[in-house]
Amino acid sequence: MKAMVGPSGVELEPKPFYSPTELARIFDVDPSTVMDWIHRQSLYAIKLGPKTYRIPLAVVLSRISPETTRPTRIEIDAADELRADERKLARRAVPTR
Repeated sequence: MKAMVGPSGVELEPKPFYSPTELARIFDVDPSTVMDWIHRQSLYAIKLGPKTYRIPLAVVLSRISPETTRPTRIEIDAADELRADERKLARRAVPTR
């Protein structure tokens, strides 16, 4: 992946995880603000220890440009799979006494 530019103009090198301090630099906020986002659960982070958090790349990208990272809705026809599952369940049914 090539480097991108964050909202504050800081160059962002894509990597799997970011520390709260790195994210604060990208968004031009204080690291305590990022920690507040994490504690308020408005920013997903993985807790590695009592004071250690990491933010996944997907979360960083969705924070930078939410319109491009929204999941797209897909439709599937699962009727065949559902009928197959129902047949499997019917074969496993144990008669009651």
